[in-house]
Amino acid sequence: MTYETKMLLRLAAPAVVVLGVGLALATMASTLSDLLKAMGGAPLFDGIGDVIALATAILAGGVYFGQMLRYWRWTEGGGDLCFVCTCLLGRERDGRFGPYRKCLGCGKNHALGRI
Repeated sequence: MTYETKMLLRLAAPAVVVLGVGLALATMASTLSDLLKAMGGAPLFDGIGDVIALATAILAGGVYFGQMLRYWRWTEGGGDLCFVCTCLLGRERDGRFGPYRKCLGCGKNHALGRI
């Protein structure tokens, strides 16, 4: 697996997590809504699972679009790059020796140089 492949997988991971959590929430909401129907009454919110699933898919698509926008900027030569493998750098983190950013490809830490 190349560093670019690892970078693309790490860029797509937040959208996959949002979609997975949203679909699990939609399934639980639909099950709870249909519980009253199974006991002989009317459903609490009819079609709530479909609405949650659709909203989650739109949100996950927005997150994916944002990450792929970062990838597109990387292909055009923009963004913060790793000096080892030239992949994108992740978010800024606070560490033991000050703020740093982790490479999305090789996983190396890059100090920001601030005091």
